[in-house]
Amino acid sequence: MRKYLITKGIEVFPYGVMVNRTLVVADLHLGYEDALRERGVELPYEQYPWIKREILSYIEERDPETVVLNGDIKHEFGGALSQEWREVLDLIRTLREEGVRIEVVRGNHDNYLIPILLKEGIRIRDPYFISEGVMYFHGHKDLLSVPKDIELIIMGHEHPAISLRDDIGGSHKFKVFLEGEYLGTKVLVLPSLSPLAPGTDIIMARKEDLLSPLLRSADLDKFIVYIADEEVGIEKLGPLGIVKRAAKVL
Repeated sequence: MRKYLITKGIEVFPYGVMVNRTLVVADLHLGYEDALRERGVELPYEQYPWIKREILSYIEERDPETVVLNGDIKHEFGGALSQEWREVLDLIRTLREEGVRIEVVRGNHDNYLIPILLKEGIRIRDPYFISEGVMYFHGHKDLLSVPKDIELIIMGHEHPAISLRDDIGGSHKFKVFLEGEYLGTKVLVLPSLSPLAPGTDIIMARKEDLLSPLLRSADLDKFIVYIADEEVGIEKLGPLGIVKRAAKVL
């Protein structure tokens, strides 16, 4: 599968990023199936086995020293469902068995994550975790300033995606990475790892529709769009503003 080296030490691939020896994924939304069941929607419990296999394959291929879970590890806002307890604990224990250091950044869905992590002695980072000039930040809170020593902000939360039409008029949605700047600092926005969260089409979204205060404040049309696809890997499309104009022509 094709990966893409954005710059030295920053490699993106479906659906994560390696920053030197650190693997980063975001928006796992574990427990999504139980949350849907409480709303009358029945789905098989297939999300976590897929996520677990993906993360383990990333670790096997890239041998990271640290894994950062960059927010929205669980799904339910109002509590911790039994499925969330089981899956979060299993993921933490699985990562420990792989011998990696684990860092967890708090997302807006992680209100009741702390008791689960405490069972494993894991500290939650809120609102961000900083290491070697990189800020790992979920993205749901305001970030009014950036420390001078920060060279890169890696965030999730937005679940960016785009919908493109093929030659016969069919529409296909792809998860994407976004690379741009905020307050003079490079920003990389990750797609959601969850297969049940296909994402919001950023071509159609108005600025006020964006979830992240940071992205609402940034010049998003200048952000570079990278399609993330399991079959073909990473495809660089170019600035979002140009992608929008091309999409309108098509």
